[in-house]
Amino acid sequence: MSLSEHTSGSRLNKTLDIVGRTLIGIGLFLLSFVAYQLWGTGLAESRSQSSLSTQFQSQKPGIPSYGGVVGQIEIPAIDVKKWIVAGVDYKSLERGPGLFPKSPLPGQYGNVALAGHRTTYGAPFGRINELNTGDIIRFVTKQGTFVYNVNGPPKIIAASEVSVVKTTDTTRSIVTLVSCHPKWTSEKRIIVVGELQSSITPQPATTFVAKDSSSEVLSEGWFHDPSVWPMVIALALLLVAIVLAGLFAIRKGFSRMIVYPVDLLVFLPVLYFFFEQLTHLLPTNL
Repeated sequence: MSLSEHTSGSRLNKTLDIVGRTLIGIGLFLLSFVAYQLWGTGLAESRSQSSLSTQFQSQKPGIPSYGGVVGQIEIPAIDVKKWIVAGVDYKSLERGPGLFPKSPLPGQYGNVALAGHRTTYGAPFGRINELNTGDIIRFVTKQGTFVYNVNGPPKIIAASEVSVVKTTDTTRSIVTLVSCHPKWTSEKRIIVVGELQSSITPQPATTFVAKDSSSEVLSEGWFHDPSVWPMVIALALLLVAIVLAGLFAIRKGFSRMIVYPVDLLVFLPVLYFFFEQLTHLLPTNL
């Protein structure tokens, strides 16, 4: 083998090594991000649910404030038992299912419209597609306990069809659950509608005051919160700097047994905050 052939082969091997390591790194990154979405966001939601539970215990009957607790929703057929937040912006939905602004409260005349995540932050509506006619949707509030029966199979609608969360008939008391469809996408929406049991007398409608974000949560897709881009970029650069610092330390003769644990100890918390910011670029109701 000539010197030129040997050099060419050496360069090819180095190139393939770099490409291979890069692909492995990207794979691990994506796997970590998926793990964060499935479990990391769930831990954050669990803490928020605990806080909402405490808030409910001391809450007096009345109209909830924006971001406050509305009550608890129970859907036995799909093992749901979650505290509801007043609001459907991304911060509210990170804490639990959210009640749309201008919706009546559970047990009142009108359309009690709620949005909830299907894959992240505890995925309260993760199994919404399994609901069937007759299934129970129960609300426990300071005003009482109200039971609705699902009146038909789930429906798939366009993401822009905001009319489904509006009250169009003030003589009926219904509930509408909204989430993304299919899972992991924001292409369309899946809804389930239920009607208050006839044995329960509806109450006059009252709503909490807040910005009406119905159209936003139903139509918002990817990259809906551009304000997080500076932090996402800054944290991404910091992660790269941590990796490069570790490689530099090893080249300077520091032991891998020391560099790797120290690097990992710094890298993982930064990665967590990076994923937290990156999540805000996903569809609000994913």
